[in-house]
Amino acid sequence: MNQSKTVNVLAPSYMQGFQCVGSACVETCCSSWHIAIDEPTYRKYQTIRIEPLASQLRQHVQLSSEAAKAQGAYASIPLALGESCPMLDEQQLCSIQTTLGAEALSSTCSDFPRIYVHDGQRLAMAASLSCPEAARLALADEQALDLVELPLAFSAQRPPALHRRRASAGAQEQDLVRRHGGLLASVISALLRLHSLSAEQALVYGGLILRRVAGLAGQEFGAAEAALEQVLEQFLGPQTLQRAPELVAGLSVPKGAQFSLLLAASQRFMRDHGGRASFRALMDEVSKGLELGQSPSHCLARYEQADQDYLRPFLAEHPHLLKNYALNSVLSSVFPREGMAELPHEFMELAVRLALIRFYLVGLAALRGPELSVDDVRRTVYGVARNIEHNRRFLPGVMQALEAHGALRLEVLATLLL
Repeated sequence: MNQSKTVNVLAPSYMQGFQCVGSACVETCCSSWHIAIDEPTYRKYQTIRIEPLASQLRQHVQLSSEAAKAQGAYASIPLALGESCPMLDEQQLCSIQTTLGAEALSSTCSDFPRIYVHDGQRLAMAASLSCPEAARLALADEQALDLVELPLAFSAQRPPALHRRRASAGAQEQDLVRRHGGLLASVISALLRLHSLSAEQALVYGGLILRRVAGLAGQEFGAAEAALEQVLEQFLGPQTLQRAPELVAGLSVPKGAQFSLLLAASQRFMRDHGGRASFRALMDEVSKGLELGQSPSHCLARYEQADQDYLRPFLAEHPHLLKNYALNSVLSSVFPREGMAELPHEFMELAVRLALIRFYLVGLAALRGPELSVDDVRRTVYGVARNIEHNRRFLPGVMQALEAHGALRLEVLATLLL
């Protein structure tokens, strides 16, 4: 008997209303990337004798390399850019599901865009914002990232596949970040929820805190723990927080360096990976807005003017947009899930993604002017999530390039974000 279980999971409130829109989706998840197939599902597919489904499965489901298997993709249905899954029927419905039922889907197809994580205390769930509908709901309003408890029903034979986990810290844990990862995550989330700070300011201020935390490496654990308490008291006291916007606003931001670093990262992605059609279209609009064919000084002037005249007023009117993206990223990545040594890199990866989104929005603002819209933000967010966050080679390459320029340090967060 296939028994089912129900557990309560922590989730942002937008997940209460999420439902796949199927063929109405503006950019379906059933195209343009390798569809991972877990081992139990692959072995089940080998037993299928119903035609023509059995022949289609034998033709299109391929065993993965050992490296891909180690990352959870035992097999896959490989797709080229712009290519739809061959298992879709004439109505653009999944022939596996229509023939065998939803329980026959791989965990990837069954779960996406849901991301299941464990923070060391409990199970949580969010959505990948590479799904246009999830991005629409997550960016809808200020309350979309409020946390709620949702019942999650699943088969006892097939529990939710965890995407990421933060290990529970034992009483003998001597790594300060692993011991207090949940506390650090709550600090960053709380800063992002402050009305007095923009998303960019919250991450920069959080980076100042984490820079001090990273500086405690090498100290005896008891002394480091006491110093951590002092750092949090210093930065999170009511009077200090009241001055936080002024402190962040006073940081030096060389806009030329920001422009050059983020443009170089974007051009590298387009050169090496190209991106999906919607992302290429987005990049074309950014290029037109910034007039990238002109001299560097002209482009920089366009960038600074569009940022000041259009994007900043727009984000001041809709402050939740980038905040919700960052809050969703903190939850779905289980930041910080590693240790003290990895803390700066983990946080910088989040900051770089937000900085790239903001960079593209400046380009759209240069093109649209006062017509910049919430929908522009939505498609930029899901475009970055779909093309950059899902690309296992690109973001590490960007991080290496920033490191080569001395920009992969918490000290330069303001250069990238403000």
